[in-house]
Amino acid sequence: MSFEDDIRRASANITARHDAIVRGTTIALFNAVIMDTPVDTGRARGNWQTTVGQPATDQIEREGASASMAEAEAKIPKGAGQETMLANNLPYIEELENGSSKKAPQGMMRRNVERFQKLIDEQARKNRA
Repeated sequence: MSFEDDIRRASANITARHDAIVRGTTIALFNAVIMDTPVDTGRARGNWQTTVGQPATDQIEREGASASMAEAEAKIPKGAGQETMLANNLPYIEELENGSSKKAPQGMMRRNVERFQKLIDEQARKNRA
């Protein structure tokens, strides 16, 4: 084995760990936002939509967290470098974010964005060499 081979292998390993950290952090963040969304009918949790490149602009008819979380898992790219978005276009989602529900007075997005570094650190620990 040459020094060049060692560098190539190390670079591939670093890239793979970086990709795993980015994907894992994104999934953890999106799932936390979805699960922190207060439930009345389940429609607000069900309307979280994951897209790559462009945000979702419509409302969808699904209820509950499981489909939204499965969509996030399926659509979040395996490799880093693509802009992945989570959107909820229900007319009352901003009110929920601003604390209109006693079930989520701190909102969903704001609360989890504040925890973002913690989520990154957790994924980094999981993906150490």
